[in-house]
Amino acid sequence: MSTDLEFFFDPVCPFCWVTSRWVIEASRQRPLEVRWRPLSLAILNEETSYEERKKAAPEYPDSHQRGLEMLRVVHAARETAGSGCVGDLYTALGELVWNSEAPEGDDFNAVMHEMARQRDLRPALERVGLPADLADAATEEARDADLRDETREATDRCGGGVGTPILSFAPPDGPALFGPVIDSVPTGDEALRLWDAVETLARWRGFAELKRSLRSFPETPLTAKLARTDTGVR
Repeated sequence: MSTDLEFFFDPVCPFCWVTSRWVIEASRQRPLEVRWRPLSLAILNEETSYEERKKAAPEYPDSHQRGLEMLRVVHAARETAGSGCVGDLYTALGELVWNSEAPEGDDFNAVMHEMARQRDLRPALERVGLPADLADAATEEARDADLRDETREATDRCGGGVGTPILSFAPPDGPALFGPVIDSVPTGDEALRLWDAVETLARWRGFAELKRSLRSFPETPLTAKLARTDTGVR
């Protein structure tokens, strides 16, 4: 079966996490073949300054580094078991972060501290039947060249200037979009209505952009105290 969609992800992006859960919900109801691929926010932002983001949360760059470390493990797992393991591993890694208990503090810094915290990745690997020692790949910087190429490939498909998630339809030559950026996971018919709308726009020849800057914080167990509140997080 050909791949219908390539989904480029970073495990520490909350917007990406919520969008990915929606894609999984849609794929349960439609015969969609999804291939999951890395996109590193740390690599994407390595030539820009984190100074403005650090004003909002000092641990911003640390959280992106945690995402890069997880993606190195994803890269190692893909080498070992093939690309078919990546979606389940992303779920297991993402749940380590986003299914964590909400922190005591109710501000973004408290959430960011949890996002930036180093975690034992071995349980996530074991959960999906992969060798626990693949967690050692988190420190293997030699993997970054491949991750840089995939990050560049993903953003180039959209024309540049975008982040994660990226949905690439009928890859590698089909249309690709950044987003959708949503704050909660639609289910059932609502998930399909959103899927049909996004796919229609993506495949509409000449369509380029539809955007509003207002956004609210995604709804996850970790972000429960911030969910649905206005945010400037990007």
